[in-house]
Amino acid sequence: MCDHKQGCLKPEYLQGKPEECSPEQVRKCHGEVKEHPCVRRTEKD
Repeated sequence: MCDHKQGCLKPEYLQGKPEECSPEQVRKCHGEVKEHPCVRRTEKD
């Protein structure tokens, strides 16, 4: 698995880096959230 996917909660939907996900993609994967959880997770790691 690629390094940039390690922080992703839904790697099966990831098409690039988590921080590149569009708002529509974030809603598809995580529902209505204020921040993209995968981006926060990646920054902490």
